[in-house]
Amino acid sequence: MFSNIVVAVDGSEHAAHAIATACDIAGKYDSNIHLVHSPQVDTVGFAVGSGAYVLEPGPERIKAAGQKVMDEAAALSKKQGRAPKTTTIGNGDPAKEILNCAEANDADLIVMGRRGLGTMGNLFLGSVSGKVSHETTCACLTVK
Repeated sequence: MFSNIVVAVDGSEHAAHAIATACDIAGKYDSNIHLVHSPQVDTVGFAVGSGAYVLEPGPERIKAAGQKVMDEAAALSKKQGRAPKTTTIGNGDPAKEILNCAEANDADLIVMGRRGLGTMGNLFLGSVSGKVSHETTCACLTVK
């Protein structure tokens, strides 16, 4: 029924539950697990005099943050008895990265946390899980 399961991770508690759920399903169907993460590092802004400055993290910092989240997710997946077949660290819109990973791995199921580490933008633009569930062509399971 499920040969390839894509699990979206972001380092949140909900993502950890998504990994556990996906590994449980994968164990029942002997499925492959594919982890995907798109780092969303916050910027810091401050005002000096009449000007405003934004400090954006450099590419090395973003890559290191993404790798840390992925390493933790892969370790949790292995602890649950299902080592990931692939891991993908994207650099774009999280919903698009999840959908691209699902397409690239011929996913039958996408599993993700209902809530994650999203920003205030999610209040106005909609959540990642909402976007993915509306745009995917395979089954989608959100985990609380």
